[in-house]
Amino acid sequence: MKFQATLVAALLPLVALAAPAAENALEFAQAIPVKEVQAETEAVRRSASLEELSKRSSVSCKIINSSSAQVNCRSGPGTSYSIAGYVATGSTYTFKCYKSGSCYENNCTWDQVPLEGGGVCYVNGYYTSSACSAAALGKC
Repeated sequence: MKFQATLVAALLPLVALAAPAAENALEFAQAIPVKEVQAETEAVRRSASLEELSKRSSVSCKIINSSSAQVNCRSGPGTSYSIAGYVATGSTYTFKCYKSGSCYENNCTWDQVPLEGGGVCYVNGYYTSSACSAAALGKC
């Protein structure tokens, strides 16, 4: 029994030396060069940016939910903005993106549509078909 205790006492320092040090474990965990990780992260970020840009390309939506022949298209995302033009009920327009603004009929998104002579105006999302969802358009 005394021999076993002596043997364990003699081998214990050798076992400790054979175990990997914390520094070596850290070096092993960082085997992938930082530049590769940064490049991969940048690629993922660019991909996400391209996805956002593709959402903004253009979405065709029909003007709905109005009993009048036309709906106001405002100079900004809210009813306090001036009327910049009109969109015809039942017609389809190309929308680019949306902005958050004052709420109308529990809808607080305002979809951006280009004006014929240049510039843009905003139609409350209540008046655009479901194709013009926030997810489909993306924020301006």
